Amino acid sequence: MQPNDGLTGRPTGQGPIETLGPNMNAVVWLLVGLSGLFLGLRIYCKFMKSRGLWWDDYLLIASWLSLVLDGIMVSIQVTLGFGRHVFDVDPSHFPLIQIYGNVAFSAAVLATVWSKTSFGITLLRITEGKMKPVIWFILVSMNTAMHLHALFPWIQCSPISKGWFRDIPGTCWSPEVSVIYGVFASTYSGSVDIVLALLPWSIVWNLQMRKKEKVGVAVAMSMGVFAGCTAFIKSAKLPLLANGDFTFESYSLVAWGAAEVATTIMASSIPVLRVLVREVKAITSKKYGFSSGNNSRSNGTNSLGRSDTVIVGGNGHKKSPSVHVLSTFKGSKSDNRSDTSVLITEPAEGIIIQTQEINIEYHRRDGRSEVDSMV
Repeated sequence: MQPNDGLTGRPTGQGPIETLGPNMNAVVWLLVGLSGLFLGLRIYCKFMKSRGLWWDDYLLIASWLSLVLDGIMVSIQVTLGFGRHVFDVDPSHFPLIQIYGNVAFSAAVLATVWSKTSFGITLLRITEGKMKPVIWFILVSMNTAMHLHALFPWIQCSPISKGWFRDIPGTCWSPEVSVIYGVFASTYSGSVDIVLALLPWSIVWNLQMRKKEKVGVAVAMSMGVFAGCTAFIKSAKLPLLANGDFTFESYSLVAWGAAEVATTIMASSIPVLRVLVREVKAITSKKYGFSSGNNSRSNGTNSLGRSDTVIVGGNGHKKSPSVHVLSTFKGSKSDNRSDTSVLITEPAEGIIIQTQEINIEYHRRDGRSEVDSMV
């Protein structure tokens, strides 16, 4: 048998200790910071437009706070040796590493499911008809699977304390049970991300908006597909939990778990941040004198384009004028008319005495488009 140093069980003569702890801290807290920035801007946009917060916002905040808790637990674990090879860790630290690891695991799972639920609730606000039951089924089934997954570290051993004190009497499930269910839950979570990312296309496409605006909104609300990709990668890393060198190999699982939550939070915030981007563009246009047309005016709010074509005709007689007005509306209007033509008065036989095309820029009083007011 190869001699060890008598403290950590590390074989002697193997050079410096290898650790991924600093990398783990850097990745997790970078993701916490980025997602917090997006969330903060989302909240700022809501209050900037005097809309206040709703259930989807509160859930997203709870998700981010849970991600912060995950980061704190990971940092404490690193001080105890997490990130090193198992033979480089002081054996007396294993119980604490396991306890903090269980808290971090549950916090990460809850952060994941709450962030996805937040986006699902947002979709419910702009959905009608048969799509609502589909979204409800997705949310209920995902919450059931993921909340059960968060409980696994606390129910897999009897008594519970055997989960971190391995030498005491009791029984525990086979590690394969947690791994198999974890792969199922993470894969289902990733599939939910993909489905929720595709739903906005069918929802937004039926709204009264310009085609360019529809595509922009749908793309912004489909960023969750990246969260789905991180969920699939994380599910592939879950078998590392059963690895004998779990303190070192779990780095990938911790990093991808935090990435899934952070990506979902950022993806859920991007549609709301469109309001801020448009506000900045409007202020820039006003400050530097940029304008989309000679007849447009900027007042510091978001503008939506509308192009009206007016044709005036008559029969050439002063006493019996017949006026033909054809208005073509483009863009989004509060009266739900988009790309429609309105014929007000049929012209009598005669000649067209005047043809005039007028481009009109108008502003909503609250500076919002239809989708802006929903998200």
